[in-house]
Formats: sequence, C-alpha cells, structure tokens
Amino acid sequence: MKRSVKMPLIELAGTPAEVGRGWGKAMAENMHHGLNRILAVVHEVHKTSRTEALSFAMKLWPAARQFDPELEPFVSGQAQGAGMSLEEAWATRCGLELLFVNTNLAAMCTTLAGTGPATPDGQSIMGQNIDWFTGTPVSLLHIKRSDGLRQLVLPLLGIGEYTLNSAGLACCLNGVAAMQPDLKPQIPMAAYLPRAMRQTDITKARRLLEQACRGMVAVTLADAQASLLCVESTLDEYEVLQPRDGFLAHANNYRTSRFQAVDGWQMIFPDSQARTTRMDELAAGLAGRLTPETLGQALTDHQGHPNAICRHPDPAVPPGLQAESLGSFIMLPAQGTMLVAAGNPCTHEYVRYDV
Repeated sequence: MKRSVKMPLIELAGTPAEVGRGWGKAMAENMHHGLNRILAVVHEVHKTSRTEALSFAMKLWPAARQFDPELEPFVSGQAQGAGMSLEEAWATRCGLELLFVNTNLAAMCTTLAGTGPATPDGQSIMGQNIDWFTGTPVSLLHIKRSDGLRQLVLPLLGIGEYTLNSAGLACCLNGVAAMQPDLKPQIPMAAYLPRAMRQTDITKARRLLEQACRGMVAVTLADAQASLLCVESTLDEYEVLQPRDGFLAHANNYRTSRFQAVDGWQMIFPDSQARTTRMDELAAGLAGRLTPETLGQALTDHQGHPNAICRHPDPAVPPGLQAESLGSFIMLPAQGTMLVAAGNPCTHEYVRYDV
C-alpha cells in the first residue's frame, strides 16, 4: 500500500526581495542543511575547504548578477531571512557548480516527457524522479510574484528548482558532465534557470537557455500549447533536442551525438546509460498512452535496482554519498497542475497541487 503524503505548501508573495526573505525564513533550516551537506561532500571528495568553496561560488556572482537583475535582491533577501551571509546563501544555489568535478556521483535523475502523438489528448506532460543524496530535504513553494505570475517550485537545495508557472511553462532538469578541463562554468544555473522560468512564452525561455545554459544540466521545457523541447549543452556549445514520436527522455548522458566525445557519464554517472535505455524502452511501449497514470508507473521502474529509474540507497556506496529518489513529480502544463510524490514513487502516491 502506497503512502499518501501531502507536502506542506509554503506560500510566498511580493517583490524579488520579499520572496527571497520569505523563502529564507521558511526554509532556513533546509538551506543550512543543504549548504553543509554540499560542502561536506566537496571536502570529502576534493579536500576543498569551506572558505575555498565559498570563494569559488563568489567568482560566479558578478556574471550572474549581470545576467539577471532580480538575482541580487532575491539572494540578499534569502540571506537575511535564513540568517546567512550573502556568500553562504549564494553558495547554496551553486551546489551543482561546486560538485561539478565530482566522480562516481550516482545520484542523478531520469526524465520522461511527451506531447502530440505520445499522449491521448495531444497535450504535453512531463515527469521526473528527484534523485539526490539521502536525507536531503525537499519542499514545495507556491509563489505569487508582484507582476502577477504564479509559480509552483520544488527546490532541491543547491542543485535546481523544478518549476511550473501560471502561464503553463514547466521544466525538468538532468545533470550532465562535459569533460572540458580547460573551460569553466560562466553563468550558473542559479541565475539562468529562475529567469527562464519567469517567462510566459517557451520561445523566450528557450532563447535565455541558449544564451546561458552551458555544461552541467539539460533543461527540458514544456508548455500549455503542447510544445516540448530540451536544451542540452557542453561548456561552450548547445543543442536543442526535439521530441521523437512525441517523446523526450533524458538521464545524465548526452543525447547529442557531437557532444559524446566530451561526455563524462561513465566517470560521473555510471548508471546513466542503462537508465536512458530503459526509459526509451518504456516510452516505446507508451505511444499514444502517456498519461499521469502510465508516466507515474514508468517512474517506479526498478530495472537495475538499486540504481534504477526509481532509485534506492546502494549499500555498496559510502553512507555519505548514498542517494535515492527523494520525490517524484508529474507536470500537466495545460491544466496548471503538478502531481508530487513525497518520496520514492513506488511507495508514495502522487498528490495534486494547482498553480
């Protein structure tokens, strides 16, 4: 019997500074926990001190501020609300960059999205398991911005923010690893993703990602008009992936053939290709039948257990680096609905939330 757990919905409203302060106050404990966990892993793997890690994050700050004018008041508000320094609050949002050169990081997610011929009604639908270090807190935010846009946001502290907005724009995120040691990240995801997900048009969001998304995440976008695409990048190039037979599936290896020469999945995400292959197999059997029910079933798949689409802690991995599916979500952009399982989808029911 699956558990039905309704996540507390944290309500935030106002200007970027007001939303930031509310976010920091409501999630202070989670932010401190998230930062400490990331810094502990960085220290364990790279022997990098806290001071060095914070300094690296701040090197990304000038370009980020320039890219998004809302970022400074928002992060300053987060710091104030959480009782953190600006450097600490910013570092919590740069976790992926801080962990970028990690190895054997079997902690990443698997996505399946579909539209057109993939779904009974031709509308877009997307879903993903949120895989990360065991014990990492996951929360659900409902944000009412001062410009009228509303957002449902599942923030995985320091890694990403899975977002559905009231204009019907939705995103999934999958980490990737471009092995280009002579290049470094420029604009962090903490700057370009929130700005992209404030857009009311998928074309504008796509253009922002084409401008700034480089090297550590593939962003899948869907909207209420049944559009679906994925922006995949290395540290100096990008490619826009279109659905095949209505489907887009992604784990943590590149799907763009010309990027495979620099793909570090075998070192960084060793189980990624098996999850990609399995999700492609599941999608092939769902032609015209991708619904919340069938997508939810695909996200419970255990082939390759424990490092499967539905991930469980691997006893062969040191306890501090073990990962699992902390939660799972399905987004229906045309309905403005997010379905969230507050744990492994094999043991937790999806609960409905409307933007």
